[in-house]
Order: sequence, then structure tokens, then C-alpha cells
Amino acid sequence: MKRIVLLPVILFGYACVAQAQGDVQFAHYNMALGYYNPASAGRSGDLDITALYRMQWAGWSNAPKSLFATANMPFRFLKKEHGVGVVVVSDNTSSLYNDMSAGLQYAYLKKMGKGTLRVGVQFGMVSITGGGDHVITPDSMGGHDPAIPASKVESKVFDANFGLYYATDKWYVGAAVMHVLEPEIDEENFYTYISRGYNFTGGCNIRLNNSLIELQPSVFVQTKFNTYKADVTARAVYAKKYSAGLSWRMDENRIADAFVLMLGATFGKIEGGYAYDKPFSNVGRGTAGSHELFLKYRMQLNKPKTGKSRHKSVRLL
Repeated sequence: MKRIVLLPVILFGYACVAQAQGDVQFAHYNMALGYYNPASAGRSGDLDITALYRMQWAGWSNAPKSLFATANMPFRFLKKEHGVGVVVVSDNTSSLYNDMSAGLQYAYLKKMGKGTLRVGVQFGMVSITGGGDHVITPDSMGGHDPAIPASKVESKVFDANFGLYYATDKWYVGAAVMHVLEPEIDEENFYTYISRGYNFTGGCNIRLNNSLIELQPSVFVQTKFNTYKADVTARAVYAKKYSAGLSWRMDENRIADAFVLMLGATFGKIEGGYAYDKPFSNVGRGTAGSHELFLKYRMQLNKPKTGKSRHKSVRLL
């Protein structure tokens, strides 16, 4: 029974004209900014290695699962600052549909005002798989449709993203275009495309009178201009080690789509966190919610000393 899918659902994914799924909505969007905006490559000033796993709609069979991993770092070339990164994403929406992507990122930095403007691009490949071998249509629904692939269909296409990111010591804003070329796949009985998407983010750091506590409100919006999803987040960090936050998610259909609780901790070079989504939609009410985990490793880079005088003071010997 798990492999039996209603015909309208099958036709949505495998008809003559179909649109590939949207981009993943990560609760830890700040940790997954490399997925959304290539201009963020190297933004921390260190070598960052991050992995993030999301399990959507826990309790459902074949529920969506997403994995994102990235490594990025800054570097200096020809007296200019740059950033570089690599990203890998696996988005398994069901036994019928899965896509994987990998890309290389480059960001150019330019000092502007009190902050730094970053311009980034990403080039890579997307592999889209249609699990036609998992499709069964009952005889009562007409049996096998020749327009639906009877076997696994897999194809690869070139993809590109573009982004801008501006940050000061106190606040940041970013904007990006994903799937700039809207790549298409046209195979026998299988046509799909990845539509262009846009995202915007912004946030700031607010230091309280208690120097151990810092507030980090932020917002993240994904849109295709006819649809949108937005997260509004309030996050607090204590002693630069422990964090807790709440997010309110909305979309074009509901002012309250989900409620998100986030917890995190940093120990030396390692940072980890967990998020729980409680959806308010009719579909989400039938699940145990969504779970998300991330793990980040930061390695401080040894930067060469600058300036005319590089000798040690005798007073410090």
C-alpha cells in the first residue's frame, strides 16, 4: 500500500509538463546561508565546515529528508580579499522524487562604508531522479499509463546561483537568485524544470546591559513573487556559548504556518544545534512535526602579519 499513489499525485510529478520542487526551507537558515546565497562564502573569516540534516513531517512514511553540507573559507589574492566554498545538497522528497546538487562558490569582497559588500556566484550540477520503478497504479484507476515512466529516470543539468551580501559589525542584509538559468530536463515521458527563486535575509546583533547576553533577531524570505515563505526569528546568545531562539513561519496562505524552537551550543571549535518545527497546516497536524540538526566545525586560519614593522618588541621577549 505504501507504493500505491493516487493518480493526480503521480501526474503532478510525471506528467508531460511538471515543475521541480521548491528549495528546502531550513529552520537554521543562518547556518545554511551557503545553500541560499553564494556571496556568504568565507564570511566568518575562518575555515567553516557545516553539515545540516532536516527530517520533515516525522511519522509519515517516505517523508521528505534533506541534507546540506558546505566547506568555505576566505583567501587573499593580488592584495584583494575573496571567499571560496563548496556545497552539496541532497533533497529526498519521497520514494518518487529526489534531487542532488553540488557546486563551487566564489565571492568577491569590497570595503564599502562601515561594512563589506560581497558579490558571489555558484556554478554546479543538479541531478534529478524520478522513481518510476516505485509507481503502481491500481487496475481500478486504469492500470499503467504509458505517459508515466515505468523505470527510474535520472538526468543532470547545469545550474547557477548569484548573490549579494553586505555586513557591518552590527547588522547584515543579503539577497540572492537561485537557479538563474531555470534548468530544464526533457527525457522520454519526463519533462521538468527548476524555476528561478529569490531569497532575502537580514539581521542584527543587539548587546544588552548584561554583556553576557546578545540578541540576534533576523528574518528570511523565499519567494517566486507568486508564492513566498518567511521566517521571523528571535535568538539569544549567552556567553557566546549557548543559544536559544523562536521562529514564526508564514506563507501566502497562512499568517501562521509553523512555530519553530531552536537550541544550540558552542564548545571550542565545534558548534551544534537542534530545531523543532510544529506546523499549523492541515497536513502538518497529522505529523509529529519536523526535526533539524546541524554541526559546524570552525578552524581559525593563520593570517600573515601586515604592516611595515613585523619584528617582536624586546619588551615582550
